[in-house]
Amino acid sequence: MAFLDNSGDIILDAVLTDLGRKKMAQGNFKITKYAFGDDEINYALYNKNHVSGSPYYDLEILQTPIFEAFAYENIGINYGLTSYTKTDLLYLPELVLNQVTTDQAVNVTGAIMYLAVNSETANAMRSSTALGDAKYFLESNSTTGYKMILETGFNTDEIVGDITNRQSLGASNNLIDSNFNVYVDRRFIGGTMTPTAQSRFTNTVDGSDRVNMKIRRNTATSKASGLENYSVSVGRGIADTVYAVTAGGSAATDVSAIKGPRLSAFAVNFTVQVGLNTTKDGTRDTKFTKYGSIGQTVFPDGYTYDYIDTEVIIEGTTTGARFTQGIRLIRRAS
Repeated sequence: MAFLDNSGDIILDAVLTDLGRKKMAQGNFKITKYAFGDDEINYALYNKNHVSGSPYYDLEILQTPIFEAFAYENIGINYGLTSYTKTDLLYLPELVLNQVTTDQAVNVTGAIMYLAVNSETANAMRSSTALGDAKYFLESNSTTGYKMILETGFNTDEIVGDITNRQSLGASNNLIDSNFNVYVDRRFIGGTMTPTAQSRFTNTVDGSDRVNMKIRRNTATSKASGLENYSVSVGRGIADTVYAVTAGGSAATDVSAIKGPRLSAFAVNFTVQVGLNTTKDGTRDTKFTKYGSIGQTVFPDGYTYDYIDTEVIIEGTTTGARFTQGIRLIRRAS
């Protein structure tokens, strides 16, 4: 269904999906739930500095053409709207990248997170003339070492990040993500590795790091609805019980990327598709030529590299909070 209230005229475009038509023909069609979304709205078009004043602030948004309603069964809402009954809930959880947890959290370089397609490339990138440290890249198919770590929570210093606020604002409002969706372009990424039940993300009363995010290969994937060429897998969320330190010691933000009450933590690494992981003496996959760049001088280390840029999306299954990260699959070419 597509909808737009434009200049007093309500436009409603509604169709049944193919499955809905089938059930109606069989006489057992029944609506059991519904959802709203605003996928078609570009809020950047809101112009509070419009020279003609406030009536024109949202004019471009109101004049946006509506989406066509599709009949496909797998059409879904990417950015669903939610409602909460609690009147004092002033903040909603954010999903943020953690780059502070020692010896575990991979760091981005600029806006890019590097993913070395094989150990040969990883060894080259670890050298002082390249990235210089393993914390600046992921290594394909590795369940040890650095991972992409994310956290959900109330990312504000207006609320103390203690156990009481985690319970009253997070758990009591069903805002804790027990699972996360991982969306990847299946042309380039063949698998994901996500946390085991033995993982933990916490600190001690003196602020010491007690983080151990263990990951294993995740074999269950399916086609992602509404995202061309993407597949989705589901990974376990870990309770984020990093709390504010009140008696001295290390600050909670030395372990966590969230300023306020923390809710869930997640870790993931990736396995590139077979063929993209050949060594420099192997055959270069044609995808590097078609979708990326080849023989590039990326670092001042005397080597050349092939790479493909893509994006991964992480989404909390309960809150719907999303994080998108640019990933560069990189292969040593010479």
